[in-house]
Amino acid sequence: MLKERLRGLLRELTGIPGVSGEEQKVIAAMADKLRPMADELSVDRWGNIVAVRKGGLPGPKVMVAAHADEIGLCVKNILPNGFLLMSRIGVVSDLLLQGRRVRINGSIPGILGIKAGHLMSAEERTKVKPMNECYIDVGAFSRDEVLAMGIRVGDRIAFEGDFMEMTNPDLICSKAVDDRIGCSILTALFEELQGMSFPGTLCGVITVQEEIGLRGAAMVSGRVAPDYAIALDTIPSGDTPDVSFDRQLPVRLGGGPAVALLDGYDSAFIANVVHPKVRRILEEAAERAAVPLQMVTLGGEVYTTDAANISLEANGIPVGLLLTPRRYSHSPVELVNLNDAVSAVLVLKEMIRENGSVSLDFI
Repeated sequence: MLKERLRGLLRELTGIPGVSGEEQKVIAAMADKLRPMADELSVDRWGNIVAVRKGGLPGPKVMVAAHADEIGLCVKNILPNGFLLMSRIGVVSDLLLQGRRVRINGSIPGILGIKAGHLMSAEERTKVKPMNECYIDVGAFSRDEVLAMGIRVGDRIAFEGDFMEMTNPDLICSKAVDDRIGCSILTALFEELQGMSFPGTLCGVITVQEEIGLRGAAMVSGRVAPDYAIALDTIPSGDTPDVSFDRQLPVRLGGGPAVALLDGYDSAFIANVVHPKVRRILEEAAERAAVPLQMVTLGGEVYTTDAANISLEANGIPVGLLLTPRRYSHSPVELVNLNDAVSAVLVLKEMIRENGSVSLDFI
């Protein structure tokens, strides 16, 4: 039942457009889901959600956070002949910028143009075009036609990537798995806790603008000021032919949730370090739930999460991560194993059940 619930949530949430800075529809959907299960729910002026569930027993306040936004593009300019130029929102590879379907403002269809194969030179067939040479076709033949569609400079452009079940139905492919799977896990956690007493207080947080600088986490974490926090996100998997599993990224689909013990942009700059006590909390909860965790370090890779900004707020918040592995990250065909998401819910549920015994003293 839990797996099917997560499947339905992921199907619904990945279908909602929410490129960073324009997450209103995702935030509205998440507020509607969490409000009936929360004792209090608020949405701030940027869109960050805080849903509070009081456990009824003494214990610490824990924040569990996922982000609402997805990578995408925005309209940079409208050319006189009706084609659109674009800017990137988040880490969008130039490899994604030809022959793709997109939606502008969540509904207007467009195509990332690609030169006809019959007309390409040998060099063009293997060349990756940079963004400044790419364009979007919305089926218009003038700037006035584009304006009449309601398109303006700055409007968000989301990739099309339909929800697809593989032959193994536990494997799901879609755009925006990052981080609608985290939103699904948080929703399922609240559902699992309905009618249950537990120690302390759970603050379920949905942040905005993670993909463009972890901005929502900085806006909301100090206000929540939890005793400790868990960031829910995705992590690239290293189980494909183009990645060295052993030497580069020992994370695989179906291996359970991952915990990135440290992460950053290069070997010198570390964006986040998991608090040692929160690591222990997660490990003990996983052991009780009979769930394997995949421990990994990512110093040297370009990777970080909301945990980096959460840890620096409110004079320092002890933070950990629970990450769902997915292949083909930051593309419209992200691939995830639902069993890893189920395991994440079970770990979080065990963590909340034993919240009263938590000690966060550093020494």
